[in-house]
Amino acid sequence: MSETMQNSLKRRIKGRHVLMILVGFFGTVAAVDGFMIYRAVSTFGGIETSDAYRKGVAYNESIAKEEQQGRLGWRDEVKVAGEPHRLLVTLSDNGKSAVAGKHVVATVGRPATDRYDMTLTLSETAPGLYEAALPGASEGTWIVDVSAYDGGNTAEPLYQARRRAWIGP
Repeated sequence: MSETMQNSLKRRIKGRHVLMILVGFFGTVAAVDGFMIYRAVSTFGGIETSDAYRKGVAYNESIAKEEQQGRLGWRDEVKVAGEPHRLLVTLSDNGKSAVAGKHVVATVGRPATDRYDMTLTLSETAPGLYEAALPGASEGTWIVDVSAYDGGNTAEPLYQARRRAWIGP
């Protein structure tokens, strides 16, 4: 037998090679799948809509409240400024006059999780300008739910809005 034939016989793929390749391939797939499952489960808070059934039943009431709020004609501006970060909410009416003397509460959180949600009571620093410290806010997009109440009446908000705020680098 020639030397080249002997070398080709030595380099043949054998059963144990095929087994190691298959185990390595499926082991890699399983490891990547496991990592992806872990990341998906650990980063999702689990709540999409709390109490969805009751909110669905009260949908017509929600529409009526939105129409009533629309008749008020109030406008808002929501932004994050300063270092440390402060949440600033400006309320004005149709005539661009400041809406003063309201009790304003904001719920601030990330769009995809409820882990960083915080509720802030804003204080009026100038007529129609309400602000509060925003502790622990990092860069990125934040969802701000603003509710304005009439003085001491905190049962039903006069005005509600949902805005996005961006904290840049």
